[in-house]
Amino acid sequence: MNCFLLLAPPCVPSLFPRDTEHRFGPARRRGKGASITASNSMNSVPLPMVNRRSPWPGIVVAGNTPYVERSLSQPARGIISVATQHSFIEHMSNAMRFFFSEGENTFSDLYSDQQDSSNFPFKGFILEGPPGSGKTEAVMQAGRSLYFDLANEGFELKLFHVNSSNINTKAFGDSEQRLKEVFRDAKALDDPRQRTILLFDDIDSLLLKRDDANAKEWTMSLNGVFFHELDQLNTKKTMVVATTNLPERLDPAVRSRLALRAAPAPSMDELLKVVEASLPIRYPKSTTKAELLEAASTMLRHEVEVNGSPASFRLARQTSIETVLRHIAGWGEQA
Repeated sequence: MNCFLLLAPPCVPSLFPRDTEHRFGPARRRGKGASITASNSMNSVPLPMVNRRSPWPGIVVAGNTPYVERSLSQPARGIISVATQHSFIEHMSNAMRFFFSEGENTFSDLYSDQQDSSNFPFKGFILEGPPGSGKTEAVMQAGRSLYFDLANEGFELKLFHVNSSNINTKAFGDSEQRLKEVFRDAKALDDPRQRTILLFDDIDSLLLKRDDANAKEWTMSLNGVFFHELDQLNTKKTMVVATTNLPERLDPAVRSRLALRAAPAPSMDELLKVVEASLPIRYPKSTTKAELLEAASTMLRHEVEVNGSPASFRLARQTSIETVLRHIAGWGEQA
């Protein structure tokens, strides 16, 4: 199995589309004249389906749902192989396959008495690691690796990507309704063949500890909705994967429902590989690729080994960009 890390073009200081993407959700498969239903009011109101092309590859734009549906049927663009992520992604993919698939030695086989129940205590994973350590892309890569395997069994795997900006609104009670909508669509009770990965990015920014000094009445209410909806999930159909840079900020009730796993730190050789891939494909006459790579390598090693910065793919990309700014664009850091 190959493992990949999504890379941005060298001139763009962001890695994943989640930094700049539309906050819209999936288009449902319906016939002409189809409609979607507004679920943030007491009475459901049919709304005309909005279906337009997204400028971001792998994103379906339709309506104003509180998540982004990621396409798993196509490989990510601009990727390189990253060896330390291989085992991480493979283990995650195998765990998802155990619950989502059917057949010998799967959840449905070994827990046949609970396969249609929401009482099974495991609901998913929390992935913890420093910013830029590849947690989000690892989840999407695990989903891509599973997509066609499950399709061969007659299942459709979807990935709903959620962050706090998708959920939090100023209107009283609206955030709770939007969170309920995420879980409602992920459960897909009307489609027994759907399997859903529910990816909550930076979950510590959405859910605060109940004893946190910054906790308010509305945050407590949002926590309550999350715990209730999580407890109602059937893990055979829907699995939550949450990411965090600050696991100590998570409420114990979250950690008791989701298994904690650490994203592996990349090696220096892998960081330098990311640096090289982020440098320009052409160079001015005043410098060479070897000179730029040496300058970037020196800068990266100093950041990690002297300044103590956590080794991450984001740091490697930032180092590459800073090298281009200093040695090609002619604008280094100000003293």
